[in-house]
Amino acid sequence: MCTSCETPAATTAGEASTDGLDFVVQGMTCGGCATKVTNAVQGVAGVTDVAVDITAGTLSVTGSADEAAITAAVEGAGYAVVRAG
Repeated sequence: MCTSCETPAATTAGEASTDGLDFVVQGMTCGGCATKVTNAVQGVAGVTDVAVDITAGTLSVTGSADEAAITAAVEGAGYAVVRAG
């Protein structure tokens, strides 16, 4: 069980893409965390693709979504997030 998101440990996570907006997400420790972040960001208007890499702690988002809306979604899911770069 993941102590960050309290979901059973998962064995896979999405690969990060290199297009769009990139973020560093703190506190993701398992596939369940990655799924939680992915689902939160997919709910943001204008998002067309989401990729999370739990090993690197990164999030890549493509589409026309507002950076502040993406940040708010990740924070609402319970994780600290900053724009990469």
